[in-house]
Amino acid sequence: MSSLSVALSSAWLIAQCLLTYEALIVSLVLLAPLLQVFVWFYVFKILERVIIKKLLGDQHLSPLDSLWLPQGNNLLYITSVLSFESEGTFDELVNQFRQAILERMVEARKANGKLLYPRFRCYIRPGLFQYFFREDRSFDIENHVLKWEGEVPQSKDELAGIVSKLSNEPLPDGRSLWRFVCIPTNFGNNDFILLFRISHALADGISFMKFLTYQFPDKVVPQKETRTFSSTRKALPVAKAVLMGPFSVIKKCLATADQSLLHGPDLSGVKKFIWTEAFDLQLVKDIKSATFTTVNDVLMSCVTMALRRYFQRKGVKNPADLTASIPVDVRAPSKDLPCDNQFTFIFPKMATATEGLVEQLNETQARMNEMKATGESFVTASLLSSTQELCPQFLSSKFNVFLADKASCVFSNVPGPQHILSVRGRRMKYLVFFPPHKDHLGVGLSVFSYAGQVFFGVQGDDSVLPDPEIIAEEFGNALNEMAQCVLHSNE
Repeated sequence: MSSLSVALSSAWLIAQCLLTYEALIVSLVLLAPLLQVFVWFYVFKILERVIIKKLLGDQHLSPLDSLWLPQGNNLLYITSVLSFESEGTFDELVNQFRQAILERMVEARKANGKLLYPRFRCYIRPGLFQYFFREDRSFDIENHVLKWEGEVPQSKDELAGIVSKLSNEPLPDGRSLWRFVCIPTNFGNNDFILLFRISHALADGISFMKFLTYQFPDKVVPQKETRTFSSTRKALPVAKAVLMGPFSVIKKCLATADQSLLHGPDLSGVKKFIWTEAFDLQLVKDIKSATFTTVNDVLMSCVTMALRRYFQRKGVKNPADLTASIPVDVRAPSKDLPCDNQFTFIFPKMATATEGLVEQLNETQARMNEMKATGESFVTASLLSSTQELCPQFLSSKFNVFLADKASCVFSNVPGPQHILSVRGRRMKYLVFFPPHKDHLGVGLSVFSYAGQVFFGVQGDDSVLPDPEIIAEEFGNALNEMAQCVLHSNE
């Protein structure tokens, strides 16, 4: 009976997909005159690219690059905090790291002599139909690697306050949209902090991780490549994406938006950043092995429980499931060092309505396995690229807002370097990062692993999440309780 039910369900799904294709073809025929407008718009974009490239040498932004151009007070910068051992005077450290960034990032070259990261010498300018990268001929590294001139932070909380303050300031026009700020500290071991901010239009998080792992350190240590959506069973999800693409798009567009404390209020543009101390990655792996799940399942389940408990502390006894916007790398496996945007989003429901650590972990695993099998990431990538490419910005931006408003938060889990890295002889002790959240999203959640440690970061818009430290605290509680529950019961 169970097999028959599965067969009938699959047959009905295929029938729905085929009917959607039929409806799409009919719609295209009826809307043919209107579609000519989009075709001509695309033709003009191509002509502009060819002419500008030939006359001025400027390179156009790709569709996924242009998706991340600043929007009003939403700057859409990736923010990272890197902590290094401090030896020598602060001015000596600033000069050494400034020179390392100049040599290993700005002036780094490929074997053929071309710049490895040409975008880091370019600013973004508007054209008639799109945006272009133009070389900054007056580029000066001192405009991009600065010293913190304010009060030296006396605690981690004061450091987080400085990160929050600087992260709300726009980078200057007419220069490449990235900047390092060197910050001294006067607590713990007096670590040397690099605050790195970069426009998401220049590169995505995977590009930064590749740079951090294979280009920035004094010595490159071979890393075991992490399996991702794009590197596992790619043929089957792509085939499903082709079959289910239109049906998935319609289903996603018809889905209702979340209704919760973290969704709906107008954003202030003022963001607060917080991050946890390090957790032992081996502990996460032990839980994974004991529960036959994955590291991502365990970490995502802890984030989900942290959100559930946040709602409960705010008086919502039985919170509903929450939709997350999760970035997914869609690159083919490669040893190249990219500097671009090649990722898309999936929109799973986080199991915030599920009580119990183990029950929620199992539910999280089931939902993520289902998401991996659907090919949704490839559907979303195609949809976003085609919308950005074929539609004028005033139309594509409205569609992007409509799609993003389905979710309540951005959640990103990036595996970082597996071994300790050093720059100019200074050991990097930890790194945390914060992905930007688009449009009306006011909550960003990030997990980063480095050299056997796991760090959790929370970014909240002041009007939606003024107290991100609660979620950070509950993440640690959930991980420790899950370890106690799962590993103790298996002894």
